[in-house]
Amino acid sequence: MITAHVVNAHNKHLYENEFDEFLRRRHDFFVHQKHWRPPSPDGRELDQFDTDAATYLLGIEGGRVVTSARLIPTSEPHMVSEVFPHMCEKSGVPRRPDWAEWTRTFVVPDKRTAGLRGTLTQLCCAVMEYALDEGLSAVGGVQETYFMPHHGALKWRAEPMGMAREENGEWYIVAYIEVNEAALASVRKILGIGQSLLVRREPQTPFLEKRKTAMEIGSSISALANTSSEKRTFLQQSASTKADHHSILGD
Repeated sequence: MITAHVVNAHNKHLYENEFDEFLRRRHDFFVHQKHWRPPSPDGRELDQFDTDAATYLLGIEGGRVVTSARLIPTSEPHMVSEVFPHMCEKSGVPRRPDWAEWTRTFVVPDKRTAGLRGTLTQLCCAVMEYALDEGLSAVGGVQETYFMPHHGALKWRAEPMGMAREENGEWYIVAYIEVNEAALASVRKILGIGQSLLVRREPQTPFLEKRKTAMEIGSSISALANTSSEKRTFLQQSASTKADHHSILGD
């Protein structure tokens, strides 16, 4: 059984070796096995969404990282909003701080199993537990369609945001899973556990803590620009009025 270590910008320094292993295993899976991205010279897979907004669950068993998940608030730039918005034609791109995009999941080859009590289900349990603890309403994102029957087997309710599409010979869909107590109870029952799978080291910022999103920052910059423009207009009008006043007086 895995333990899922919660890693983010505040405690990543405690997981230097584990995080490096995580990035190398990502490279093995997403570059060498899935061929989704070109090889990296340093053998680590990183993308533009590995920012301080991301929270990682590193599934550790036997002293090694065997599975993972990356969670990002959909109010931040995320893979669906920046790369796959066209796959949300039904409901639109989610942009809510209480909806988390779930990406960068892998299971190392020797831990893959067709059974429902394996490493993938253990990771799903940890994700649901974390999401429930943090007050999230939904988790999901772009995923291969074969995950949908797995969600169903866990008795999870997954809502597609649009139609499935084929990319490079594989079928993908954007879907989000409802977070609730019943979903956690169901997967724990399947695994035959009652205990938490999460490990939290050092105090952490809550996932739902208000962050300045790119949109909010843009709005702030725009508001500042508008204020500056209005100030310039006011000064120009004042100068013009003063000039007219001088002209009338014959100055």
